[in-house]
Amino acid sequence: MTMTDEQLPAVAASPQPGGLQTPPPSASVRAGLTTELLASIALTSFSIAVAAGYARVFTGWDFFGDLVVLALSGHAFGFATRRLRLPGLMAVPLTAALMVWIIAAVHYRDSMSLLIPTGDTLELFRQEIEAVRQQFRTEVAPVSFEGGWDVLAAIGISLAVALSDAFAFRALARAEALVPGGALFIFIAALGTDRSRIALATALVFAGVVSMVALRADHAPQRGAVIGAQSSPIKRIGPAALGMAAVVALAASCIGPRLPGADASPVYEIRGSGGGRVTNVISPLVDIRSRLTSRSNAEFFSVRADFASYWRLSALASFDGNEWGLPERSLTSADGELSTARAGTDELRQEITIAALGDKFVPTAPDPVAASPQKGLRWNADSSTLLKTDGMLIAGSIFEIVSASPRFDLRTLQTATSNDAGDAIYLELPDNFPLSVRELAREVTAVSTTPYEAAITLQDWFRSQFEYSLEVQPGHSNSAIEEFLSDRVGYCEQFAGTYAAMMRTIGIPARVAVGFTPGNFNGERYSVLGKNAHAWPEVWFDELGWVPFEPTPGRGAPGAENYTNVAPEQDATGIDPDSLPDESPAGAAPDVEVSPPTTVAGPAATTPDGLPIDPSTIDQFDDFAGGAGGTANEKNNSFPTGRFIALLLVGLALAAPELVRRWRRHRVPADTAAAISLLWRQSVDDLREIGVRPAASLTPIEYAGVAASTFPVIARPFGSLAAVITEVSYAPNGSSHQIDECRQWKRQIERAVKDSLSPLARVRRYFTQLS
Repeated sequence: MTMTDEQLPAVAASPQPGGLQTPPPSASVRAGLTTELLASIALTSFSIAVAAGYARVFTGWDFFGDLVVLALSGHAFGFATRRLRLPGLMAVPLTAALMVWIIAAVHYRDSMSLLIPTGDTLELFRQEIEAVRQQFRTEVAPVSFEGGWDVLAAIGISLAVALSDAFAFRALARAEALVPGGALFIFIAALGTDRSRIALATALVFAGVVSMVALRADHAPQRGAVIGAQSSPIKRIGPAALGMAAVVALAASCIGPRLPGADASPVYEIRGSGGGRVTNVISPLVDIRSRLTSRSNAEFFSVRADFASYWRLSALASFDGNEWGLPERSLTSADGELSTARAGTDELRQEITIAALGDKFVPTAPDPVAASPQKGLRWNADSSTLLKTDGMLIAGSIFEIVSASPRFDLRTLQTATSNDAGDAIYLELPDNFPLSVRELAREVTAVSTTPYEAAITLQDWFRSQFEYSLEVQPGHSNSAIEEFLSDRVGYCEQFAGTYAAMMRTIGIPARVAVGFTPGNFNGERYSVLGKNAHAWPEVWFDELGWVPFEPTPGRGAPGAENYTNVAPEQDATGIDPDSLPDESPAGAAPDVEVSPPTTVAGPAATTPDGLPIDPSTIDQFDDFAGGAGGTANEKNNSFPTGRFIALLLVGLALAAPELVRRWRRHRVPADTAAAISLLWRQSVDDLREIGVRPAASLTPIEYAGVAASTFPVIARPFGSLAAVITEVSYAPNGSSHQIDECRQWKRQIERAVKDSLSPLARVRRYFTQLS
């Protein structure tokens, strides 16, 4: 009698040939448990190596402990759910819930009630993620492990852990299980610094190879018969895994950095959105660090000018204890004289060509008196700010500016007073401004008898007692000032902000200017790069105006050496020294047509065309009014719900086929014979995908022989399953084999078929094979 596979019921195991001894079920279970535990430990080590990769975006190692806890908890919980035989549809959501709870307990414990997250927990989370979203385009590593960045890192490692564990032990994947963590590691590396680059990559490669070997051993078929004593899985796997991992990791760490182009500049600069043709969004002062720490050699704009200058974007007068910003002021049209040239200034003509400088602030040399094209340009004299109000700056835009470049005489400065800057805001400090800073300012300038002496004494104190470094957190708040004065290390943001605040404490008006150093002079134009971003203080002197000083070590303004005693200097890393600008290079001045002066913008100037800087009137000026960063109600603080839901739906659509398969697999028939018959039919369907189709005239054992000759790798599991289905069909009392053995054979067949398919065929199979 000949039976087709549809007519056969359920299963039993065939006896082992050749008198080989079959290990008792308990031994097989122990071996499977051991290999699974080893694979889980190996995968956990890989996740910990991924977590260590965050060292490239965070300062210090405070982050490591929290992320290791998440990695250990996620993989341990996944192992427990498998031991409890929980279905994937239940285990994966439970794992996600556990990770969410751990993140809430670590970061928002005070907002929880009886260790249960509350609405306050969700609101704190929303606020921090929104803050990170706003900072993401401009902030550059390293950042502190706080302020929402800690939560974002925890979410990243949690997703990597959950996905890798599910792929490895639910979908029986090997290399695919390393993809989530590997992708996260590469993303971090792309945004981070070069800190411990080779060591971290070597650790990741080592852990990845160990994980691959351990997962392969765990997913490999269990030997049904052995001769002699069965060796421990640790003895079988350990030496091979560790030896192979050491060789690969060592080779990668030694050969990788020596490959041609390994140290070359990136093809596309991504750090701080500073490179390529990506437009850079400016928020005065706040965005400086993203340009500096990226060390971007991408050109932001170029200037054809008569001589070198600092190129100023704006001057910040308002200090509320948290940040320096722009007060609310009116704008005037730029179709006339922007300001009146003072005596003793030099005319400086500039042709400014925008490359990758974004937002609305137009760079100019101090102090602009005329600008063209005038369409869309607005001017505020109080902050020396020229804005493009009819849209963002775009690559290729050209602006022609005429400035009255100040040239200050030392003797005049030594006798000048500093009593009236025209607005009390230039002396204002918050009520909670640290008393210790006030006392320190008085102590440093105690011997000074004039405002100039105080200004130059404080400048020289910073330049001689402090060090320049970008390896610090950004900020110029009260606490940041105290930390800066204590550590005595920082970059221009801290130097300029602290200097201006300390000058105010001794009664001298001061503000913070934001812009760029001259840039690289190529014989015709100044090429201003991202790393030329700079901030410097300006001090008010009666009858003279705003005078720049330079407290930042390694920086010096052109044309100011006679009174600051500081030679022109800027960041010259990666630049030919011969191409650095002299103070007054012989450059051809562009012809700038200046409209006849019609208005002069003074401190109390009103807007001739009714354009106050008010977000309720013109929402495009939210970066200008009320400070550099704006106020909370000026920003869009809504959580990106629409995008989140869209991503969730896409994720569900991609996961749907696997969810359906797992749901069907767990709906096994209660009858053993029927369950084994189902496994047989599923295995036959798998073989059909590679062209091994059963003929109606063949018995299961005959079909197994044909399949073995065509696809030898499945000979043993498919032959065993064919023997069982035959036994189930003919044995009067059914099969004595356990259903678990048949499931294991079926998984081995499925894995072999999947490994033989092309990537495109695998994708097609994922979405079409639902059994």
